[in-house]
Amino acid sequence: MQVITANLGTFNDYIYTVIFAKHNNQWLYCRSKARNVFETAGGHIEPGETPLEAAKRELYEETGASDFDITPAFDYSVTREDGTTSGQVFFAKINTLGPMPDFEMAEVGLFDALPDKMRFPEITPILYNNLQVWLNIQTKKDELWDIYDANCNPTGKIHRRGDPLPPGDYHLMVMVCILNSKGQFLITKRDSTKGHGGMWEFQGGSAEAGDNSLAAALREAKEEVGLALNPEKGKCIKTIQRNDGFIDIWIFRQDFDIKDVVLQPGETVDVKYATAQEIRDMIATGQFVPGDEINNAVLRLQL
Repeated sequence: MQVITANLGTFNDYIYTVIFAKHNNQWLYCRSKARNVFETAGGHIEPGETPLEAAKRELYEETGASDFDITPAFDYSVTREDGTTSGQVFFAKINTLGPMPDFEMAEVGLFDALPDKMRFPEITPILYNNLQVWLNIQTKKDELWDIYDANCNPTGKIHRRGDPLPPGDYHLMVMVCILNSKGQFLITKRDSTKGHGGMWEFQGGSAEAGDNSLAAALREAKEEVGLALNPEKGKCIKTIQRNDGFIDIWIFRQDFDIKDVVLQPGETVDVKYATAQEIRDMIATGQFVPGDEINNAVLRLQL
């Protein structure tokens, strides 16, 4: 099986809708009367329906949502031995849940992320992870990036964050890890409106046009926790290349009083110090933003 995600409008023969919905800052999934696992709302697009019309109908029929805001996020396709089918993924914010309609679903449940057992386990996690990226883009859609080539050399081109990034173009991201003299990392909890909302993480983000890596690290720390880092206390310990960008991992060895942290509305909602082992435990229990290669590069400093 192959699962592909793509920009909206990539495909034109949609068969399915998939709706990731939030209610009271938690993900809402439904359980069919015929199964004992949860799934996203969604299903077949009926003849004469647009994908959006089908998504609205399915969301009501399978969850009882009576008042909601829904937005198309991206296309997807699934290829099996018997052929390829495609659909659209939607994001919905449910304001009001009414009584469950007497159709195929038995109940709905609220979760912080994906349930441990879900229908379509080969497909849903891929769509869920791609949705987290989509949610992050929505927070700063007009941010401008410098574009780099495959060797991390500037090309002189500028890219708007909300637009599709052409193949062969890369952008720069930074991860900022503040480590105090007690061996504790400063970590923050993401706002519920962002991708991986409600999870803990190190600070970081995309370098904006005109930023070099260090400047981006200093700016992200100032924006997300209100702290002025000393450039002389920082060191880039690793660069990781992804399909669409480079991630520079920075360590700043500085002591700050946690009372001096200023959380940014819409970005961060809580802050604390944690040891490497405490962060490993949070990763194991699904409380920390996933990213094995990045997190391991940081936490090895404590071994």
